Amino acid sequence: MISNTKMNLGELLLRQGVLDEDQLNHAVSEHKRTGMALAKILIRLGMVSEDTLTSILGVQMQSATKMRIGEMLLAQKYITREQLEQALETQKNTGKRLGRTLVDLGFMPEERLIEILSRQFEVPYVKLDSFAIDPEAYTYLPEDLCKAYKVVPLFVSKSEDDRRIIRESLTLAMTDPTNMRVINIVKFKVKMEVDVVMASDSDVQKAIERVFAGHGSQEESLAELISETKDGEELETVERGQGGNDEPELSDEEGRAVVKIVTTLIHEAIARHASDIHLEPQETFLKLRYRIDGDLQVQPPIPARLMPQILSRIKLLSKMDIAEKRKPLDGRFTVRYKGAEVDLRVSSFPISLRKRGVCEKIVMRILDPNSGQFPLKDMGFDPRVLKQFIDAINAPNGIVLVTGPTGSGKSTTLYASIREILDSTINISTMEDPVELNIDGVNQGQINNAAGFTFAAGIRALLRQDPDVIMIGEMRDQETSSMAIEAALTGHLVFSTLHTNDAAGAFPRLLEMGLEPFLVSTAIKGVLAQRLVRRICKYCKEPVEISQAMRDELHLSPEMQFYHGRGCEKCDGSGYKGRCGIYEFLVPNETVRNLIIKRSSGDVIKRAAMKECGMITLRMDGIQKALDGHTTLEQAVGASAADD
Repeated sequence: MISNTKMNLGELLLRQGVLDEDQLNHAVSEHKRTGMALAKILIRLGMVSEDTLTSILGVQMQSATKMRIGEMLLAQKYITREQLEQALETQKNTGKRLGRTLVDLGFMPEERLIEILSRQFEVPYVKLDSFAIDPEAYTYLPEDLCKAYKVVPLFVSKSEDDRRIIRESLTLAMTDPTNMRVINIVKFKVKMEVDVVMASDSDVQKAIERVFAGHGSQEESLAELISETKDGEELETVERGQGGNDEPELSDEEGRAVVKIVTTLIHEAIARHASDIHLEPQETFLKLRYRIDGDLQVQPPIPARLMPQILSRIKLLSKMDIAEKRKPLDGRFTVRYKGAEVDLRVSSFPISLRKRGVCEKIVMRILDPNSGQFPLKDMGFDPRVLKQFIDAINAPNGIVLVTGPTGSGKSTTLYASIREILDSTINISTMEDPVELNIDGVNQGQINNAAGFTFAAGIRALLRQDPDVIMIGEMRDQETSSMAIEAALTGHLVFSTLHTNDAAGAFPRLLEMGLEPFLVSTAIKGVLAQRLVRRICKYCKEPVEISQAMRDELHLSPEMQFYHGRGCEKCDGSGYKGRCGIYEFLVPNETVRNLIIKRSSGDVIKRAAMKECGMITLRMDGIQKALDGHTTLEQAVGASAADD
């Protein structure tokens, strides 16, 4: 008999799309206050009907007295006595379970059987076709094990027990929750607790295909596609000289291979959570690289014979001028991947090769609406910084700036801030170049300089649109910055970005643009500086020794323990998987405002902020993240190099 943890009920309903987070949080708080079962609270609050809860999870239908499956089916009048007797007779010959025999004989649908089994074993029943499976589910178990035992990893959840020890558990969908052997095999494999939910056989098989599509097998298919085209390849294009614009004739089969390669490399990049795809012509091949977690990773080279057609294929998809190869072009297209739409922003840039002449380098930026959507509380802020930042973005007026170099996650933070304050009672409008992520309920404007829709012109128009909150992609010149400050001083809340090394450097930067110091000191409510560092792979994390020289240089005490990843299959031997942020947030006080008015340097402002505002610097936050085991000391120090 399996007893599944009831703590999963809320998350299961959330992932089924039956509840939203606000409803679940309210119900959980009532559960903690009253001690009443979560299922009963959900029904009493009218958030979920008893019928819905019953049909989706089955947990409301648990019977107090356990009955045999046949007796339960008879009691519920799902089958007749004659059908039961016939199934029992058939079962003697086949040796199959009674439930499966009833389904095979056509006496009841498989879904009904799963519901009944769910009641008998007190295990939730889920419909996987509408279930929000963790995109990283494929990393928890290998595909061959899932297929052999008919199990699907759904998600990993964390909970805290009475001793405040964090418990990790994998929620697993399977067709037979009584099979303790399989459950024990999975426990041993994942090194964590396992919570079981039931799903139909067909649902499990479809989910396995969905989870593992594009992982492993697709890597091989790209390599296979490329290697197939190499047979007989003599690289005759090397001798073309300035005739690089002439495209070799391809056979029909090679033409189909071009389409396949382009499709596969895009799907593979999305599956591996790449942010960019680089296609760089070389004399004898087309170089392919993916930017994953901030680093460029080289992929199998594409034969030179296919190079012009692959680049042309991408330009065609992007609605760019195929004939124009002498100047940079921009384009965009959308692909469907695993049922979701993913936008790709494409940029071409002419380069000159010695023998090939002018060729085009193409970079595709992947704008996946399903990735990079983190709530602020999950973005790795220090609790004190998180409270300060949430207070700032909920202020009635003023400017909140996010600073950092390109690729430091500024846009992700701004989008998370907008989602944090999103409410039907306020009007939020943005001006972006380009719009990278669409948010329901927000009016997002796309800058178009050629049409006269500049940042400055956009602010003028937006101020006539009765906004409460304005997001400006970047304060890049005096006119834009002046109007942003004017908007902040006239009762609007403005979010924007700036390119500076640290938070304090934002003030001298704005003054250099020609803004008045007293306006800057009054309007700016907070400046967040951030960097992205690589996260240690959780599968191969281990303690690491730090040299005494580095400890002395960074003033680290001997008892401070740091970590690294030794490298494993899950992280391709790199020791890293994913990224996390390090932050410093400067909230100006009276002393800092006076220094701004005096046009003090960024260093002076920074020292005052550390002393009087208790500001946590990038270096301090990075070392703390390294101590907590989120990243390595090398990553933390490297990302905060300008923060000495």
